[in-house]
Amino acid sequence: MVKSMHISAPPPRQAWCLSRDTLINFRELKPSLALPNRWLVVFFLTTTLCLLPGWARASPIYHDIPICHGFGCNIESMISLSTTEWHSVAGWLKTNAPNPSTERDHIRQAIGWMEVLVGRHGPGREDRALDLKHVAYRTGQMDCVDESINTTTYLKLFEKQNLLRWHRVVERIQRRALFDAHWASQIEEIQTGDRYVIDSWFQDNGLLPNVQKTEDWADIPFYTALHDNSAD
Repeated sequence: MVKSMHISAPPPRQAWCLSRDTLINFRELKPSLALPNRWLVVFFLTTTLCLLPGWARASPIYHDIPICHGFGCNIESMISLSTTEWHSVAGWLKTNAPNPSTERDHIRQAIGWMEVLVGRHGPGREDRALDLKHVAYRTGQMDCVDESINTTTYLKLFEKQNLLRWHRVVERIQRRALFDAHWASQIEEIQTGDRYVIDSWFQDNGLLPNVQKTEDWADIPFYTALHDNSAD
């Protein structure tokens, strides 16, 4: 025998942030309190309580960072750093650099360490310099498109946190040759307008990227863009 069960309907759902009864008991208000003042108190309390959930849900800038891999950003993974990890990266840029050259060196260090931390959370840990030998079997291997997008992402995080004093982040740049092409990230020196490339593709994950003037980086043999001319 199936017993019938009576389920009472739930009480009407009320938005807790708009329920005046739960915020203030009008009967307990002193008679001397004018009606406009009462509504002012209600408005202040309801507004505050309604905004609190939004504040609680706000994520730090170092959460949900998109990471490209799989060649040509074919795969995008989201990773989050801990507060301690982020501070360890930002620490390279917290102290104001006395000049643009010093800041570029700090950026170089911060990018290298950022790659190490990102690798701990997923893609990139096994990334090796270049990609010519590791296409088919190495998970997380990145080509120059992946590297340049990721490096630009990190730079924009630094910029958004006001960690860059002497430089601004600009668009990525491509150099083309007869048989191939190559991408890298760029920053621009604010005072002079000089642009510098930050190129992570020629190094294993976590090693310091190449930093050089864009015009020097673009000076390559006519037949290949994959030549590392940072030491030329």
